[in-house]
Amino acid sequence: MVISKETLYPYLLYNKPIPYDENIILYPITMEHYILFNSLIESLTIRKNSIFRSKKIVKMSYLDFLIFSFSNEELENEYNIPNLSKYYIYAVQLLQMCCKNADVKINQGTLDIYINSEKITPKIFDDIRKIIFIQNDVDYDDKFLNRETEELLNKAQEKMNRNIDKAEIEDYIDSLIVALNIDENRVMNMTIRKFWRYVNRLQLHENYTICKTGECSGLVKFKEPIRYWMLSIEKSDKYSNLKASEDSVRSKMDNLLLLFFM
Repeated sequence: MVISKETLYPYLLYNKPIPYDENIILYPITMEHYILFNSLIESLTIRKNSIFRSKKIVKMSYLDFLIFSFSNEELENEYNIPNLSKYYIYAVQLLQMCCKNADVKINQGTLDIYINSEKITPKIFDDIRKIIFIQNDVDYDDKFLNRETEELLNKAQEKMNRNIDKAEIEDYIDSLIVALNIDENRVMNMTIRKFWRYVNRLQLHENYTICKTGECSGLVKFKEPIRYWMLSIEKSDKYSNLKASEDSVRSKMDNLLLLFFM
C-alpha cells in the first residue's frame, strides 16, 4: 500500500489505529506520553544520508544503520551525535509504544526485531517509520539536505526566533485548557497530532477575529485578504521562508551570520 497522508486520512480523521498488516497495528501516541515520545523519536529522524560521509552507511537501510550504530560509541563521538549508540534501543521502545499490546521482541544475537512473531525487514521498518511520522505529526521529510546547509538554516531560524516570546509545552497545555474550558485529563487523552491541530486552529481563529474586527471598524486596512480560520493548517516546509535554492540559502546565511556575530 502507498503510505501517505492521503491514504491514511480515514484513520487520521478520528485518531483510529492504523493496520499495517494482520500482525502490526500502529496506535497514535497521546499527550500523556508526549515527553517520552519526543525523547525517543530522535532515533527515527536523523538524516542518515546527509550527515554521514561513509558510503557504507549511506548505502545501508535505516534499520541496518540503527543496528550498525548500536553500542558504537566511536561513531557517536566521531559525529558528535549524543545517544546515537542508543538509537536502536530507542527505536525498539518506540515500536513498543506505537504497537500497543503487541509482542515486540529482539533477537539478542542478530538484533532482528519481531512484532507478534513477524520479522521486521528493512522495508517494513521504513513503512512503519513513515506511518509513525504521519500518525503523530512529526515534522520530518526525507529530502536530502546537506548537513552544512541544514546547520546554517537552523542558525538562521534561531536568529529570527530570538526576539519571539517562547512557550513551553506546559504553556500550550494550559492555554488549550483555558480556551476550550476542559480539564487536564481531556488533554492527556488527546493524540499528539490532534493536540497541535487544536492549538494551531485556536491561533488561527484568534488572529482572524482580531484582524476582522479591525478591518470592520474601518481603522485598519490589509493589503492581502484575511485568511479564514477554517482553512487548512497543514504545515509547509519549515525552512520555506529561508530557502529557495542552495545558492540563495548561502547568500542569505552570509548576511544573517554577519548579523549573528555583530
